[in-house]
Amino acid sequence: MAMGEVALNRTTAADLRRPAMDSIVIRRTEKFVEPQFSVLRRQVFAEVQQSSEPLESLLRDESANPSAAPHQQSPMFRLGAYSGDELVGWSCGWMERGQVFYMANSGVIASRRRQGIYQSLLGAIRELASSEGAVALRSQHSVLNNPVLIAKLRAGFHVSGLSQSAQMGTLVELTLHLYEGRQRMYRDRALPYVATES
Repeated sequence: MAMGEVALNRTTAADLRRPAMDSIVIRRTEKFVEPQFSVLRRQVFAEVQQSSEPLESLLRDESANPSAAPHQQSPMFRLGAYSGDELVGWSCGWMERGQVFYMANSGVIASRRRQGIYQSLLGAIRELASSEGAVALRSQHSVLNNPVLIAKLRAGFHVSGLSQSAQMGTLVELTLHLYEGRQRMYRDRALPYVATES
């Protein structure tokens, strides 16, 4: 197994109730094959996204604006979960200011969900982010994306914000602090104060 790959071959009681999972390998990649990846991403998010001609028109107009300054962003990191040569899941993100790794996009194809692939991707992203010096992971999700919200809350993420996006709608921000000291500090600042009764 090459450096940066993780094989998933663990058996739990839940595995006995579902079809056997063949070996999944998670590996870092520079790019996913297009247009197949775009098609796959649309399929995975079909239940929580809708097409928008006004958005497409707006994006075309904005990309045609020659005066728009190029956006400087840190390099994109991509992890793919593969069954043989088939991409069955992925996670992409980048480092932000403050040593925070932003998980921009993740997904697992419908036929491979509830097999531990997403949790393994989370573990691999956590390792990657730590190796890049991150102190926390951050992500934003549609309020309708309950499976991912639940999976991340179970993995130790906390709700750290709520925002409204013209393109994405209402978003929940989740954060996972990678070190106990940071987690303790977050908890201390997030706990509400109460007055003791006299």
